[in-house]
Amino acid sequence: MAATQSLASILTRKLAWIAFIVLLVNAGAVAFYYGSNRAELEQEVIAEQMVQLTLALDPQQLQIAATARQLYRDYPNDYAFALLDSEGVIRDSENLDLIPGQALKTGTFAQDWVTRLTLTTHPLLVASNKVQLPEQAFRLVFVMADDPATLLHGALLAEFMQHIWLPVLPIALILIAANAFILRRIIQPVTLAAHWARSVEPGCAVPPVPESRYPTEIEDLMQATQRALERLNRALAAEKRRTAEVAHALRTPVAVLVARMDALPASEATERLRQDLAQLSRMVSQLLACARAEALTAKIEQPAELNQIATEVIATIAPFAYQRGVTLALNPAARAIWVKADAAAVTLALTNLVENAILHAARGTVEIHVGPEPWIRVQDEGAGLSAEALAHLFEPYWRSADAPAGGAGLGMAIVDRIQQTFGGSIEALNRSSGGAEFILKYRQ
Repeated sequence: MAATQSLASILTRKLAWIAFIVLLVNAGAVAFYYGSNRAELEQEVIAEQMVQLTLALDPQQLQIAATARQLYRDYPNDYAFALLDSEGVIRDSENLDLIPGQALKTGTFAQDWVTRLTLTTHPLLVASNKVQLPEQAFRLVFVMADDPATLLHGALLAEFMQHIWLPVLPIALILIAANAFILRRIIQPVTLAAHWARSVEPGCAVPPVPESRYPTEIEDLMQATQRALERLNRALAAEKRRTAEVAHALRTPVAVLVARMDALPASEATERLRQDLAQLSRMVSQLLACARAEALTAKIEQPAELNQIATEVIATIAPFAYQRGVTLALNPAARAIWVKADAAAVTLALTNLVENAILHAARGTVEIHVGPEPWIRVQDEGAGLSAEALAHLFEPYWRSADAPAGGAGLGMAIVDRIQQTFGGSIEALNRSSGGAEFILKYRQ
């Protein structure tokens, strides 16, 4: 079964996906706007380069520091700058040949400007900014012919940071966290109702609805569920009680008939009647065992020890095995095997399993092996299990065509019911040497 998830986690994840989609939409909008508006990106590049050059300007030497010149030295045919004083004298420059002469002679000194010049070889982006130092004003001229350093891409990334990551992403994360908290508070009644539903156990009294401030719809649903489960438990209890009462009522007359049969003279008819009574007695015993199995609960007062239980079952069922001409062999574990199961339940399961093996052993040997795992294995020397039997073996009232006379087809169903009650399991398979093997598995 796939792992289940809480409603709060599902809603929170969907909210996170919505926020992610919103971020993608915003990123797409920014990319489309600036990607289709190169002039905006160029303005960003110019502004960034002017800031870097200005910060790197030494006011005493009137020289640009080497750290700011690296770009221009790496790409001499694509980027250039010049520093001019108020008289138009060039105080510092890099790749001066790239700067058009008219850009250095522009008389509009007090204004910042940007222009694009189309030359015979390639277009040039030319910009001029005023730099005010304490003693006098200067002018910085920046030129970009091409963009091998991907300054435009950097400007686009800066726009992403400015318009998406910095303002939108933190807000989205805050909204997700806040909404997740609010969602958990809103659906808390649903969570409490789910905890209550999980506390309902088969065969146990329905727990009361916990007191809390539930919405009307949830409280009505829980109350209706509680009433329905209580009615169902009462009906099941009545059905189990009737089965047990009928079986108990039949035990006395069957026992009386068996006693009277012993007083009859030996004859073929008497023997057939005795066999019929034995079958009837076994069916009554199975009905009683089924009633006891249905009454079991998963509550365990204390763990069960498998060696001790196997020994007691062998001692109890030995007379039945002797009558059938079957030999019982017990192979206990070298150490005590304690499991999380009710001792009476394990005894009932193993008794049904061994009795079933005796009926199919064909006067051979039935071996009971305990451990070393928390298992009990029961092996017989019968004809084994057919494919049909392996498919339907644990269904109530199912009997194979070659099943021994008597019985109600409840023995294996009882064992399976007991194992499920305590979180164990039963496995049926054919032995390579012939016969069948049944394994009772438990938790430690």
